[in-house]
Order: sequence, then structure tokens, then C-alpha cells
Amino acid sequence: MLAKRQSMPKLGYSEPEAHNQMQSNYFACCAALVAALLIATPGRAADPNVRTFGVAQVQEVYRVLLDRDALLLESIVDVIKEKNVQDGEVLVTSGSVQECTYHYVTSTAAKPKNAYKTVKGPYEILNAGGIIAAGEPHIHITLSSLGKEAIGGHLEKGCRVLYLAEVTILKYSGPPLIRKDNENGVSLLQAK
Repeated sequence: MLAKRQSMPKLGYSEPEAHNQMQSNYFACCAALVAALLIATPGRAADPNVRTFGVAQVQEVYRVLLDRDALLLESIVDVIKEKNVQDGEVLVTSGSVQECTYHYVTSTAAKPKNAYKTVKGPYEILNAGGIIAAGEPHIHITLSSLGKEAIGGHLEKGCRVLYLAEVTILKYSGPPLIRKDNENGVSLLQAK
């Protein structure tokens, strides 16, 4: 006599969903294992050019909508000050600008040389983000113009929203960071 097949208890997933969930869990576990092996591989010398800071936890998340004509950087700085975010991160996930000033490096010399550029016209924000240290954001932005090119660099004041900008500001708790210029004038993160 054949044994009767027992059905799995219903967990709220259809069979294809359950398969996808198991596959996602498998890939997440594999990625975590590979990361752990890479970090803990014996004999791998620590790179003196890589600095890792103490663990921080997300304490609060602020979701901000900027409307037409809002100044992007100035509005972000206003929210950071209003919410007293000393340590955190800024993410701009979507939006557009009608005018934007940014700077970018023009040389590979030890002491950086920057060029400033202001663009006018309809530009999509492909992405922007950066770390907040000691209440000051360091944000880089990438823009696209009519789908022809991608441009960007360090966000400067005067970047005006065209239709909207969606911004997320994360406030961290944990060991705070500050920025300090090195001997070449490069502002580097360090523990406070």
C-alpha cells in the first residue's frame, strides 16, 4: 500500500511564492556566508587605506518631499538642523532639477583641484546621497539630461527642484563621526 502524501501546513504562501521565498532565503544565506568568509579569511592583511567605524543603528527615518522651486541642499540642511541629526545619511531617490551647481575633481594629484559647474534645464536626479557627520551632509549627485548623458559631483547650494525631489534622511545612534582635513585638504571621516 502506498503511503498517503502529507500536505505541508499552509503558511500564507502559494507554492510558487513559497519556492521564491525559499530561494531568496538561500541566496541571502549564501551572500552572508561569502561576506563572512571574505572578512575573516586568515592571512589577509588589513588595508591601511580602509577605515571602518563603530556600529551605528538607525534611530529615526525622515521622509521628505520637496516641491517645485525648493532648494535641494539648503532644504536638506534645514531638516537636518530641525531634527538635530548629527550622525546619519541622506538619500535622494527620485526627482528633477531645473538648475544645479556641483563640483568635481579635475586632477589625480595628491592635492585635489576642483571645477564648479552650473547646469540649467530639465535634469532627472538619478541618485544622490552621502553621510552626515557632525550635522553636516556631504552629498554627491548624479543627473541625466534628456536621456543623453549622466553628469554630477559634489552637490553645492543653489540646486533648484523642477517638479519634486524625494529625500530620506536617516538619523544614526552610535559612535559619532566628524570630518577633518588631511595634509592635502581632503576632508576625511574619523571617529569623534
